[in-house]
Amino acid sequence: MVAVLKSIGAPTRAEFHEVIATRADRWYAACLRITRDRDLAEDAVQDALLNAWNKRDQYERSARLDTWIHRIAVNSALQILRKRRPGTWEPLEADIPDDTSTPDIARADEELGAGLTAALQHLSEIERVCFVLKHLEQWRLKEISLEIDASIGTIKQALFRAVKKLRVSMADLRSE
Repeated sequence: MVAVLKSIGAPTRAEFHEVIATRADRWYAACLRITRDRDLAEDAVQDALLNAWNKRDQYERSARLDTWIHRIAVNSALQILRKRRPGTWEPLEADIPDDTSTPDIARADEELGAGLTAALQHLSEIERVCFVLKHLEQWRLKEISLEIDASIGTIKQALFRAVKKLRVSMADLRSE
């Protein structure tokens, strides 16, 4: 259940606690897909929560609180990556489990997740970040362009290369 903001002005402490209790795992998973490091993902979420709390007066009630914090968390993860360049990447070990699937679907999802994780390792940083933001986080090209300070053409090229590489490296999963 998403926190419904009833008061006017900045979100209350109770509203923050409610949205954290229901959405923190999603923010962590998004940051983990971007940073590919559990500690960095935790740091990104913690930074996001601190930033959101400190800037709660800037929150616009027309948006959902969990979406606003999610965006801050993704930006925090990207900021951490910028600070670490060139950085080395470690493989993603696990995603947050989905309790709604059958064992067969869960196994297929796990295989797909493992395949995607392995395939993402072969992408350049810009290809991986653009792919995650566009296809997993559902950002618009213009938003990605502004966030990573690159032209929309550069973003499109990175996405094209990423999808092409992923299709090749994950081709064996299609036939299953």
